[in-house]
Amino acid sequence: MLRPSLKRADVERDFSGLEEEVAGFITEAMRDTTDEVKNAFRDQVRAAGLGDRLANAVRGVTYPNRSGRVSLDPTGWVYAQPSKDGRGAVAIIDSYANGRMIVAQGGRKFLAVPTDDCPRKRSGNALTPKEVEAKFGRKLQFISPNDKGFKTPSVRHKAIGYLVLKGLVIRKASGTWRNASEREREGRTRNPRPVQAVIMFSLVRSVRKPKSVDMSAPAALAEQRFDANLNARWR
Repeated sequence: MLRPSLKRADVERDFSGLEEEVAGFITEAMRDTTDEVKNAFRDQVRAAGLGDRLANAVRGVTYPNRSGRVSLDPTGWVYAQPSKDGRGAVAIIDSYANGRMIVAQGGRKFLAVPTDDCPRKRSGNALTPKEVEAKFGRKLQFISPNDKGFKTPSVRHKAIGYLVLKGLVIRKASGTWRNASEREREGRTRNPRPVQAVIMFSLVRSVRKPKSVDMSAPAALAEQRFDANLNARWR
């Protein structure tokens, strides 16, 4: 008959090592899951058309978060960075998750909603009316929707009015608008381009954001992926 010859101290030492190993598997699986959920949430924000800057504001952290620390009960946290004034990434993402109504603030009566013709920044966000005026070096003009003589290549959306720049021509290479030269305005160029009046902003009293971000999706993905990640880490 074979009998184990391990003493109590040996048993505790061996099981302690086994517990540490299991905790390592579970902690690494949680880190994998947190990264996957963070990246999926970022992809969802980008797919909603909110840009890379807002997507990159979504962060993920796993506890214990120190290198070499493990736990049998780790936790993962995926979040958007808040701000002191309440207008940071978390507030923006929340507004798209709940379809909030946006109204003009600071004494203004209308919201200026950029059209597809409004220039964009490198981040993908549209310029503000002041930035458009600075870019083109002149003031935007108000055009009433009842102005029957106003012609434009821009898509007209239902609005109280429009902020327009006249005297623009389109760049053939980039498809963006620029100021027409004096010769172009007078039609004295070899290959004349149409000089256009372009709608940069539609003026509205309010706008409701579409529900384009699903806040429940990250939690559902976490439940789906943790077991698979644990199986992959277990050895």
